[in-house]
Amino acid sequence: MGQSLPGTTRAPRVSPRLTLALVSLAIFVGAVDLTVVSAVLPKIMLDLRVSLDTELNRASWVVSGYLLAYTISITFMGRLSDLLGRRRVYLAALVVFLLGSALVAAAPSLDVLVFGRVVQACGAGAMVPVSMALVSDIFPAGARAAALGFIGAVDTAGWMVGHLYGGVLMRAFDDWRLLFWLNLPIGLVALVLTWWALRDVPQRRASGSFDWPGTLLISASLTALNLGLAAGAELGATDFYGERAGPPPSALPLVLLALVLAGAFLWWERRAPDPLVDLALFRERGAAAACAVNIILGFAIALAITNVPLFVNTRLLLFDASDPGVLRRAAWDAGWILSALTLTMAAAAFPGGFLAGRVGDRPVAAAGLTLAALGYWLASGWTADTGYVAMVAQLMLAGAGLGLVLAPAADALIRGAPMDRRGAVAAIVIALRLVGMTVGVAVLTLWGVQRQDALRRAGAADPLAASDPARFLMNVAAQVIGETLLFGVAALALAALIALALGPARSGRRL
Repeated sequence: MGQSLPGTTRAPRVSPRLTLALVSLAIFVGAVDLTVVSAVLPKIMLDLRVSLDTELNRASWVVSGYLLAYTISITFMGRLSDLLGRRRVYLAALVVFLLGSALVAAAPSLDVLVFGRVVQACGAGAMVPVSMALVSDIFPAGARAAALGFIGAVDTAGWMVGHLYGGVLMRAFDDWRLLFWLNLPIGLVALVLTWWALRDVPQRRASGSFDWPGTLLISASLTALNLGLAAGAELGATDFYGERAGPPPSALPLVLLALVLAGAFLWWERRAPDPLVDLALFRERGAAAACAVNIILGFAIALAITNVPLFVNTRLLLFDASDPGVLRRAAWDAGWILSALTLTMAAAAFPGGFLAGRVGDRPVAAAGLTLAALGYWLASGWTADTGYVAMVAQLMLAGAGLGLVLAPAADALIRGAPMDRRGAVAAIVIALRLVGMTVGVAVLTLWGVQRQDALRRAGAADPLAASDPARFLMNVAAQVIGETLLFGVAALALAALIALALGPARSGRRL
């Protein structure tokens, strides 16, 4: 199983809850940086003299490079922490993130900025599974689900408030470099305090070796999948009204290549002497169900964080186009309305973990997914006249449901892993959610854009198209957004059924 490192056998003097709060601070900052550039990318391109007309594809790597490196780092750094020790890997990852932030903040060119973003993401992605495994080490079984739910909520909420955070700071200071310079003092404080909190936490190091072939295969598969499904597209930036070419010719071959590489990864993992992922853990029905639930969770989250800003921006741009401040107002409105989902989800994650610790993962996950499906179904009925109050109420309902699922969906996988495999299994939880987000963005892009074109052509004879074109276009947008949210309803309903296989309630568990 591995042995404790010398000098780490004393009982920790720092409360596990304080340790949880400290590791979550850095995780949140890293997750925010996944989407923070959505509010500042045009300004970045202007300052670095990147052409909006001819170099947009190159600039998109500011977003896609981070997402890709974040996902890949998540897949193997958890296992590395099993072998080298949680504290060492977590603190190293935080240092890497800070170095990347400094590179981005001082970047003299787009190429340097993209490189810095990749360095940032390698550190930020690594912190997530390592912290989840660390929490699994220091919290007792009855309290573990709540702690995992908190980390999952912090990480997911960070993805979703990045746009609002970037928009607020840009509105106040109009300096995109400040977004990344601010990471340094926050990160350094987190580094010192986390080192202090973890100094007496027993550090286990598993025996065995690192699975390099498996790491390369899964990294290549994720790279091909992200590129093939256009996962690097900026979340929430899909344009219903601009000219857009169809999927590139390379899309299908890349997705097929991703599937082939994933198959090769599974083949290797079954034969590897010390695999990156012990596939035996997933033979149990509950673990397989948890994998499916986590993918669907990411899928549903992606639909929400793309569709809400899209709806708000489209309506304001169509109905208030003459307002010179409409873009700034649209970014602000979209951010705070989306926070109704994200903040509620974060708030519901802890009670979701608490309830899972008392009654088991199955009933909590099934109830949360059903509640989320109801919220998405209500949101699918938004029209051009739907008010912000109704939108916020429905998003809060969906967010409460999603938040309840975060902890049991993670706990159902991690609790069955031995101590020396928790880092690798914790990585799978977040990686599966990111894969689900990739598919969610692809559905919006591939279905939504073609569907709105078809509806616009079909409505050419609609009198409203001539008498009130803005309302006609908004009706089309609302219909397409509603249809894509119905994909989320179907997926969440399916996940609620799958959640019934997570396992029986576990009596006697207490916080």
